[in-house]
Amino acid sequence: MRSIHYGWVIVGVGLLVKMAGLGFGRFAYPMLLPSMRESLSFNYIQMGLLSGGMLMGYLLFSFIGGTLATRFGPKRIVIISLLCGSISMFLISRFSGFISFLFFTFAMGAGAAGAHISITTLPMAWFGKRSLGKALGVVTGGTGVGVIVTGLLIPPLLSSFGKDGWRECWMLMAFITFIVSVMCITLLKEKPNQIHPSLSKFSEDDEIIISMTSGDGLSIRSILVIYFIFGFAYNIYATYFVAYMVEEIQLPEKMAGNIWAIFGWMCILSGLIWGFLSDRMGRKRALLWNNGLIALAVLIPLQFHSPLFLGLSAFLFGSTFLGTITVVAASIGDQVGEKRASVYGLVTLIHGIGQFLETTSGEYLKDLTGSFQLTLIASLTGFLLCLILTAFQSRPPLRRLCRNHDGG
Repeated sequence: MRSIHYGWVIVGVGLLVKMAGLGFGRFAYPMLLPSMRESLSFNYIQMGLLSGGMLMGYLLFSFIGGTLATRFGPKRIVIISLLCGSISMFLISRFSGFISFLFFTFAMGAGAAGAHISITTLPMAWFGKRSLGKALGVVTGGTGVGVIVTGLLIPPLLSSFGKDGWRECWMLMAFITFIVSVMCITLLKEKPNQIHPSLSKFSEDDEIIISMTSGDGLSIRSILVIYFIFGFAYNIYATYFVAYMVEEIQLPEKMAGNIWAIFGWMCILSGLIWGFLSDRMGRKRALLWNNGLIALAVLIPLQFHSPLFLGLSAFLFGSTFLGTITVVAASIGDQVGEKRASVYGLVTLIHGIGQFLETTSGEYLKDLTGSFQLTLIASLTGFLLCLILTAFQSRPPLRRLCRNHDGG
């Protein structure tokens, strides 16, 4: 059996890692926030600080996690990060003090970042350029799976266990995350030669670094700028779209929730779709189409307010937003050698800073105008700027570095 086949085992485990690390470790918190606040009698400032602590842990360990993965190997960091997240979730389910919560939400954010960075870069050692986008697309879809799973599990648990049902939710997610970490110990392999010693693709003895020679490549410098703007722009839509439908367009909350569920379901497929397209048409061209469609997704609710068009907006946004993340990761995998985890960690940090700036500016724009219109226009402007920067970025130079077994 060819070693490339085992790469799909890595991808399957990677999907579960993204589900537990990001889907549980970062995106479940907003669903549990109201129940936690009521049960613990925390005020909104305290809950905001907990959310900020989680984001701070994620930002700091985006780069630190990538550096550690480069030094010690992504498998170790994935396992340690998942265990950190699992322990943090379990202790959150047991404690009640604000200071302890602040520490463990920070640790949970750090674990999410470490797992995300390391598992994203691990398949890069197993797949060539023609299949890497597709492989990373499947892994990225784990985030959407996590969002859907929490959406299915959390509401029934909260209803069944009453005021403290959030504790059972965290305990269940801690247990699932622990099981995934055990699977990683058994199944994850960092290089093909750990399965078949005769294979040395992307091994320590034969490192090949190639920048794409066609006009469809994305330079690292361009990726940093585009991903920063993307982080700012997408977080505006993701944060305020439901509020815009309910408060400004005055849709019923149930209908707005159903429309937003379309976004969650499409997230599962978007990474795979755009990873596949980027393998076929090139990273730059795929990102151009992706940015164009995601800009259209934001433009639609500014012009049309019927549920049909709002659903179309959620469909387009969900089917594109993880695509950008996949194409960016694949572009880094195409160009960067052994330090790809460090580079991807840096790129993710810049992306996270963009998200952080949105948390401060989005609400300000709403308060300034009394409407979400200007907030969404800022998001649309960001995506259009990403489109322009992608279209006019300079062609990356050809760089090829080969090191043979003699170290020459």
